[in-house]
Amino acid sequence: MAKAKAATQPKLIESRHPTREGAKYLLIEPDRQTQNRLLKPFLFPRTCDRPCTRVITLLPKTTVNPQTGIGYQMTNIDGFRTINAYVICDPLNSTSQRGFTLELSFSVNPFVLGVGVVGEARYSFNFESYYDPSNVKHGTVHCETNDLTSTGGLPHIGGVDLTHILRAPVIGPYVRASVFNEGSTPRGVEVRAYLIT
Repeated sequence: MAKAKAATQPKLIESRHPTREGAKYLLIEPDRQTQNRLLKPFLFPRTCDRPCTRVITLLPKTTVNPQTGIGYQMTNIDGFRTINAYVICDPLNSTSQRGFTLELSFSVNPFVLGVGVVGEARYSFNFESYYDPSNVKHGTVHCETNDLTSTGGLPHIGGVDLTHILRAPVIGPYVRASVFNEGSTPRGVEVRAYLIT
């Protein structure tokens, strides 16, 4: 009987996350073929009589240790206007457990081997959606969300999984998803995105 091939673990590279100084943060390094696929632009149908949509993976399913962050390589989403990023993690079994924080960052430049990403932005301000003429200076907004509701509690305990969505305008041709395990136990997570033109 032939032996089943063991699943290969992704290569993890220690990195520094600018908004979480001192926290452990890792990047999954895909193979060259996957990197090329992630950086390749989408082909849109010539006639789109309704909005074009696509579901993509921004972070493949992986296990993240407690108080640790993990991210994936930049993905080309040029041509889409809105991103709905779903962070899907293992279910929580008690109110003392926590899930994940999700952060999206955008760039006009792709990932370059040996260099990284030049111009990766995590903060933005959109004059189209908010402008206060009485204020001369406007602060930027961090594109991040976590598993807590606006009242401070968890969405639900038990079930199949714990999922929340971060909806944002697409403000760069390249996007990266980073997740941070806020809990005290290792937990499985993946990030999928629903893109709309």
